[in-house]
Amino acid sequence: MLSKYRQAFAGNTAWRFSTAGFIARLPVSMVGIGILMYVEAERGSYTIAGAVSGSISIAAAIGGPLSSRLVDKLGQHRVLPIQILLIVFCSMALVLLIPSDVPSPYLFIFSIGSGLAYPSIGALVRSRWTALLVSGPILLTAFSIESMIDELIFIVGPTIAATTSVKIHPAAPQIIAMFLLAGGGLWLASMRNTEPPINAHQGKHGKPVILQNGLIYMWGVHIAIGMFFGAVETSIIAFTKLAGQPIYGGIVMAIWAFGSLLGGFVYGGLHFKSPLHKQLIVVSLLLFPATTAMVFIDTIPMLAILAIAAGIGISPLLIASAGITQQRSPVGRTTEAIASMYAGISIGFAFAAAMAGWLIDHRGTNYSFALGALATLFTFAITVIGRNKFSTAI
Repeated sequence: MLSKYRQAFAGNTAWRFSTAGFIARLPVSMVGIGILMYVEAERGSYTIAGAVSGSISIAAAIGGPLSSRLVDKLGQHRVLPIQILLIVFCSMALVLLIPSDVPSPYLFIFSIGSGLAYPSIGALVRSRWTALLVSGPILLTAFSIESMIDELIFIVGPTIAATTSVKIHPAAPQIIAMFLLAGGGLWLASMRNTEPPINAHQGKHGKPVILQNGLIYMWGVHIAIGMFFGAVETSIIAFTKLAGQPIYGGIVMAIWAFGSLLGGFVYGGLHFKSPLHKQLIVVSLLLFPATTAMVFIDTIPMLAILAIAAGIGISPLLIASAGITQQRSPVGRTTEAIASMYAGISIGFAFAAAMAGWLIDHRGTNYSFALGALATLFTFAITVIGRNKFSTAI
């Protein structure tokens, strides 16, 4: 099992851009929970908190594919530093405005600005892997590595965010996130030797990448999984706070991510003979049982047990979907294709986070967890509906 991972890291280049990518996208797991806790602490509403957090995700869903299209055309080293500068400005504005008397609608100017500028670091790193390894089972292992890094991020990040928000200051997660994005992002941009080739004639490719080669179905899968993330993440934070133990919110989310990391490690190290689209259908089913059981829990320990069980299928699903996306991406548009999938997650997350916030305020966490369970059914249904599109030759 470990031999495939050793092959992926052969040489001295991959570990550098993978490490820089880890640092730069650690804020992804901190900003959402940090904004949620900061706004709720200062303004006393999960509805407003979920809406502000969700607006960042919606804006990122719009800006991510557009900026990634520019990256494919101009290069990561030209686009990424400008994005970082814009995000730091908008994030600092939010840190100052959230505790002020400024009406809540004004917060959306900077939350949307931050989201529009936010780089899809995961897509940038995965496109470097694609340029390095081209295709094949070792590339899928590389995607497994990045998926496990994503889960490590969602173990470390929420814990940092929840702890610093409670123990230091509600704005601490946002400030730490800005430093991490700037440091890791600028380091990644400086690695010119591992950048994918620039596609200067990209404008000739025509319609958006998600409308080609059946990728619209894969985009739907990512919207559904984003709904799952948004509903469950918001519900976990609210459940632990309502139980009088808010610091356990980040810990339970870290446990959830650990389950996904474990699933990704096993999945990435094994060799499966069945095609990726069939693997995708099977792993999508793993999310449903434990997520459904969350609807009926009433203790934090039980929530933690179900969180690790629900997490086991997340990384395998994202690894398989990344493999299909890479295989079906038009030439020279891999970054845009992968970023578009992340945009789907952001759209689903934004909708579910806002809806879960409303359900928590008006109905309770049982209803918001039910929204997460419904999202897992959507995920499975789309993998089945799109199976023929994922398997046809291009």
